Parts: sequence; structure tokens; C-alpha cells
Amino acid sequence: MKKIILLTILLSSFNTFSQKTITPDTNKICFPTEVGKQIMLDLNELDRLKENEKLTEKEINELGTKIVKQDSVISKLEQKDVNNQLIVKSVEEKYKLVEEDNKNLRKELKWIGVKNNIIEIVSGALMASIVYIELFKK
Repeated sequence: MKKIILLTILLSSFNTFSQKTITPDTNKICFPTEVGKQIMLDLNELDRLKENEKLTEKEINELGTKIVKQDSVISKLEQKDVNNQLIVKSVEEKYKLVEEDNKNLRKELKWIGVKNNIIEIVSGALMASIVYIELFKK
């Protein structure tokens, strides 16, 4: 019985010590010199490309905001163009009305001139007949 207990203690103690795991050291990796140089060049290019990507994304965002602002400016200019076209149409209508009024006034002036000439002729003939009657009646 003593042997069984001793054997159990010894076996259990060996099991606990055998559970220790050894981790490999990953700090050193051996590559040929040319491969190492190529890896360094690739890593440097990767870093450069990451920085370039950040700048590109920033530029894209800025262009997006610029496009939004320009779209708002374009819509305002289009509205202004529509308003200006309305103003031009109203001014053209005003000039047409003024031209029609001028045409009518010219016709009226012509008719008034004809009327004045007729009145002058009639009044001159009337005055001449009154003067003739006054002078030769006595």
C-alpha cells in the first residue's frame, strides 16, 4: 500500500512538471541579405503608399465639399438667370407698349396738325370775309 501511494505521488509530480511549455523565440528570423533588402524596400514603399492613401482620401473629401459648394453656386446662378430672363421679358414688353403709345401719339399729332391747318384756313377765311365786309360795307 505504501508503494502504491508513493507511486501515485511520484507519477503525479512528474505530470505537473511535464506540463511546462516552451515558447520558441521569434525575435530572430534569418533571411538572405537580398531578400532582407527587398523586404525593407517593400515595407518602405508600403509606408509611403499608406501616407499617399491618407492624402488622397483627404483630397477626395475636400473635392466633395467643393463640389457641394459649387452645386449650390450653380443653382443660385441658374435661379438668377431665370429672374434676369423674366426682367428682360418685362422690359421688352414695356418697350413694345411704349412704341405702340408713340405710334398712336404720332397719329394723333398728325391729325391734330391737320385739324389746326383746317382751323387756321377756316379762321383766316372767316377773318378775311369779316375784314372785307367791314372795309367795303361803309
